[in-house]
Amino acid sequence: MPPVPRRIRLAVDALDLRPDARVLEVGCGTGVAAELLCQRVPEGHVTALDRSATAVGHAERRLARWLDAGVADVAERDLVAFHGDGRPYDVVLAINVNVFWAGPAHVAEAAVARLDELLADDGAAHLWFEAPPGGDAAGPGERARAALVAGGLRAEVTPVEGLAHVVGRRAG
Repeated sequence: MPPVPRRIRLAVDALDLRPDARVLEVGCGTGVAAELLCQRVPEGHVTALDRSATAVGHAERRLARWLDAGVADVAERDLVAFHGDGRPYDVVLAINVNVFWAGPAHVAEAAVARLDELLADDGAAHLWFEAPPGGDAAGPGERARAALVAGGLRAEVTPVEGLAHVVGRRAG
């Protein structure tokens, strides 16, 4: 297996996960972060989402033992189209998912509204951003923070080793 990319290691290591936590990863790609998350929540559950059928196929292969054990599931959906199983998530993780900072405001608003619906009352969304080519991560991080706040969540952005870490929590 290739080494875990630094951005993924930083993002997963920053989470304070209980062994029974319910975690949603948005934009799971090939499942690298989801696999690390499964290792940390052996009594919990990880749901990995991606819009790409190819990425979902790779994630399903990577997560096969966790899928068989009932610790994980993988779905080919975007965040707005995802409704879950009715139980809230303790943690939502998204790494370099541009729906929160790039593109039309109504798309970010819909994504933030879905986050608010999916999060447990004491849950948190952790959004991580790398710098775009020729830029820095502060811009995407600040725009994502603003989108979360506009959607009614409390949010703060913190720079971490060249990345932006945005944490959003339900305001209630």
